[in-house]
Amino acid sequence: MQRDKIFSIISIVCFCSILLIPLGIAFMWLTTNWKKTLKLILSGSLSTLYVVLVVLFFMLTPSVNSNGASLPFNYSKGKTEFNTEIPSNKKKTDSSIDEFKTESWKNKGNKQTDKDPERLPRSLQKKDGGKNLSIIIPIIFFLIILGLVILRNLKKSGKKNVYENPYVDTNQYKLPLAEDAKMPLVHFLKIRLYPDEKIFYATETVQKNNEGSFVVTSQRVVIINPELGQVDFPYEALEAVASVSNSVIQMTSGDRKYYIFVPENQMKYALAVLRWSYRKKGEK
Repeated sequence: MQRDKIFSIISIVCFCSILLIPLGIAFMWLTTNWKKTLKLILSGSLSTLYVVLVVLFFMLTPSVNSNGASLPFNYSKGKTEFNTEIPSNKKKTDSSIDEFKTESWKNKGNKQTDKDPERLPRSLQKKDGGKNLSIIIPIIFFLIILGLVILRNLKKSGKKNVYENPYVDTNQYKLPLAEDAKMPLVHFLKIRLYPDEKIFYATETVQKNNEGSFVVTSQRVVIINPELGQVDFPYEALEAVASVSNSVIQMTSGDRKYYIFVPENQMKYALAVLRWSYRKKGEK
């Protein structure tokens, strides 16, 4: 419970920081026990807020052009020569040359004008293209991360029997149990053990309004719930043990039958360890 509170606080802090909204959504889906409806609402609203803020940030950021802008017109370098004395015999020739130069410069200017119409400076064009790209990349990255997180959570919610045993890691039981199998350490402190007694297995019982615990030790089976209190069954007193459904174990002792409701994914471990412990007790 304390762990869920810590991750809930971390998620809320990430939401308030705005910049860490994607991280907060990931924490929310992967670590908190909030309702699925609340998670979907928060994911949709915060995702929209994040995308809008990113777009506004890049749109309102002023563009800085440090390279200068290319001029949208052309100019030509000219050369001015002063010649106050012109020979009379070259007057006609020089005037024709001047006319030719004038026409050629005019034609050259017209061609350059036709080829190079007025356009936006290249630096500004590059700046606009970079801005568009910088807006798209974080949005795409955020949507990919959000999609992966939601997809992973949906896969987990779609799986059945997601119950996790709070007393023991059931992955350490290698079924079927060998004769010399080593039992994992079980953290269960609600019963007082007899001398040389060891706990081999424990799980919660899930009968509605009568939740409790089911424990298998090296000497007995223990049932704890509000209806029965604590009931101990030494192996000598057990006559039969069987599963009557995917989540109900029937224990027979004398003329009485007891029904233990366990999570479905714990049934195979409970029966396997109980039978293994019963055989070990009989061998002694």
